[in-house]
Amino acid sequence: MADRDSATGVLGLVQAYVNSVDLQDGPEELSDPNTLGAWLLARGLLEPGQTVTEGDLKHAIAVREAIRGLIGAHSGGKVYPLDIAILNEAATASRLRARFGADGKARLEPEAGGVAGAMGRVVAAVFAAMAEEDWGRLKLCDSQTCRWAFYDLSRNHSSRWCTMASCGNRQKARRFRERAKSGV
Repeated sequence: MADRDSATGVLGLVQAYVNSVDLQDGPEELSDPNTLGAWLLARGLLEPGQTVTEGDLKHAIAVREAIRGLIGAHSGGKVYPLDIAILNEAATASRLRARFGADGKARLEPEAGGVAGAMGRVVAAVFAAMAEEDWGRLKLCDSQTCRWAFYDLSRNHSSRWCTMASCGNRQKARRFRERAKSGV
């Protein structure tokens, strides 16, 4: 949806990766190895000419959903051990290492190439985003059918839905109907 708020920088990259599928309305941007390769290449996460396999696609989607689970903790969700294991495995497979740039700033970089390295760059972006002050503003929509990652721009960081116009209104209407049925 065009009216959902987006973050910038590494937080924006993490948000874009999680939102590479619209769980409620579609589409799935990572529908096959070629679309995964194109998505990663467009964001500078993969070198041109790298082969992307069906196994890479499955792993990339698992990493994406593990990150979605991690973001869900901002809204009171539980962080599942499987999500943590998937993220740790992606970091290990990419051989992430601390590196210092010419500017003296530290960052994580993968030693592995290909999709394993690209997933390492995504995990490194999550790591960097978590260190930012605005990490807690990246949330999942409270609608269980939506689960879109949105950037909470509210003053008190209390937004619960990706948009009030769609998910928020649906949730409020659902609660109203439930109260009307029960006579409250």
